[in-house]
Amino acid sequence: MTTCVKDFGRAWWSEVYNRIIGAAVYLDDASSECLHWDGGLLNLLFGGAVAVKSLSPFEFSGKDHKKAVFITQSTSTQLKTICEIIKNSDFTHCILISCVGLDVVFLELNEGKDVSDIIAAGKGQTECTKQLEGMLCEWIGKKQYAVEVVHIPICTISPTNVVFLTPPYHNVYPKYDGKLIPDSTSIDLYTLKREERSQVRRLASSLNSIMDSMNLKEDIFYVGPYSSLVAGVLENSPVCISRRKNSINPTSLIIVDRTLDLCGVTSFSMESVLDKIMTVLPRFPGHSNEVAVDMSPLCEANVINHPEDIQLSPGCLFHAKDESCTQTYDHMINKSQKEVMFDLYNKLSKLDVQKSPSPKNLLKVTPQSMEKIVAASKGNYDIIEKNLGVLQQALAVVQTLKSPKRAQIELLMSLEKQVLQNLAASRDSTSVLHLISNLIKTRKERNLPVESLLALITNIYSLIGTEVSFSKQHEDSLTETLSVAIFEDHKSLFSNDDISHIVTPEQCDEIAQNIMTKLKDVAQMRKILHK
Repeated sequence: MTTCVKDFGRAWWSEVYNRIIGAAVYLDDASSECLHWDGGLLNLLFGGAVAVKSLSPFEFSGKDHKKAVFITQSTSTQLKTICEIIKNSDFTHCILISCVGLDVVFLELNEGKDVSDIIAAGKGQTECTKQLEGMLCEWIGKKQYAVEVVHIPICTISPTNVVFLTPPYHNVYPKYDGKLIPDSTSIDLYTLKREERSQVRRLASSLNSIMDSMNLKEDIFYVGPYSSLVAGVLENSPVCISRRKNSINPTSLIIVDRTLDLCGVTSFSMESVLDKIMTVLPRFPGHSNEVAVDMSPLCEANVINHPEDIQLSPGCLFHAKDESCTQTYDHMINKSQKEVMFDLYNKLSKLDVQKSPSPKNLLKVTPQSMEKIVAASKGNYDIIEKNLGVLQQALAVVQTLKSPKRAQIELLMSLEKQVLQNLAASRDSTSVLHLISNLIKTRKERNLPVESLLALITNIYSLIGTEVSFSKQHEDSLTETLSVAIFEDHKSLFSNDDISHIVTPEQCDEIAQNIMTKLKDVAQMRKILHK
């Protein structure tokens, strides 16, 4: 039994490490991100893994690798990928670690079949194990083999002692057959698309695993239709019912639809240093909660990094094995920018590179003063190796504070404040949409991307709800302005796959109208809370 979510993650990773000796380990992106926050790649290599690879159909192992461990969310696509890897390798021993409850995987494997009796009897996990083991045996295709299927709930990361996140579910969003508002007030799992239904079950399964590990018996409270579906699975699933019968620690679980309040996630106000870093720096490849730090200032090689052609492995912000770095990471959340800068400068000044002024003698620590110490470490790989964590964190702060994007964010913050003041002072919606339309038209002179302006519009519609209404004339004008902007910027807005064909003004009109429909839905979200 564990006492907190951080211990929950560590305990289950230790179960993984017990199975990887002599194995080639394949991980999906979500599991890789969870591994990063538990200590990273070296945990696997020092634990006995002979190779660590991405779960990709383009990967395979040589004939000298006979054992494989797959750490995966066990989606149908990932199972097909595992099939390809096994068929292109020469394994005789395969272990499939499913990070999702096997009863949920069983339902997905048997979609369209009547397996309700098996699930109701609590035999879903056993039957799924047999089914997956049979699939592994078939893919290996040898007379001498060994297979194992096990559920290990790798689904959480703990940036601090009081916060945990779930990387496998970073893109879970309240949608009902693709819509923000369900067509009927009476909804159940089967009114959702197959993928949406699967996401609800998977999220509930992971929450159940957390509570099972902590011996929790929960009272569930929910706000919003999507949360009611998650709560319903937790309340009625045979696995969850069985767990509650044997649990003794009472707790309350509150589930809230994200769409009831989109103001927080679309606001440009930044309360902490971590907010600024996460907003300005690009995401670490394959991760949703980590940033990519440009490490070229520490390297003697001349490197030009491009988002589509990364020549130098990026650094990151969180370093689980370095206590000093985890303390600084906590400061980035809870302390002021000035305190974080002094903390980092104090740690950097202890590097035996140059005689830097003591933090006590400085009135102010600037990005330039930190950058100077980091630059003095360039090419000194002995010092870099010993202080890699703090150097990466310092570079992250320097690159954030010196980024041109920071000025862009500050402009958006002031615009957001201006809009709020207009609404608070006069409740006049006319000037607000007129201001937004002008911002979209002049976005290139102000160096503002369309995505940021869409976030600002979403923030406004979520904030006002049904209290302030916009005139049809002004909304039509905004729709037209959006359509033109989308057409002009479509190459940067859409991926190459999306624009393999010619984008027409008519298509952009349709996209703009769809955006406005969703914005009106966003404004209606809290209507369900009114009597």
